[in-house]
Amino acid sequence: MNILIINGHDYARWVADGGYDWSRDDLDSEKTKRVKNGTMRRDKITEKRNLSFTMLPMPEELAAQLDSDLHAKQFSVSYHDLHGDQTREFYCSKFPAKLRQVVNKGIQLWDGISFNLHEI
Repeated sequence: MNILIINGHDYARWVADGGYDWSRDDLDSEKTKRVKNGTMRRDKITEKRNLSFTMLPMPEELAAQLDSDLHAKQFSVSYHDLHGDQTREFYCSKFPAKLRQVVNKGIQLWDGISFNLHEI
């Protein structure tokens, strides 16, 4: 089962214990409207996925790789949703993180990493 592979990089072991959030959003055309009696006349174009992840603390090198993967205009993501393993094109609009320095061997960990993926 694919949990989180972005541009060929497997981040599954860094997904926080709570897992991730998944949603399916419908997209309608401008022809969708309500008529005089209040009935909806719907013109559904497609549906898109949105994923939200919170990550465990990561070493700086790996966090930088994740940031680079998410910084692209669009990128390939393999993940598991209600309909099995999927590979789709996504973009990311926000990537917060906090620097936490660990004294042990001078390893710098980045914490508080979370991000949303929006299907293209």
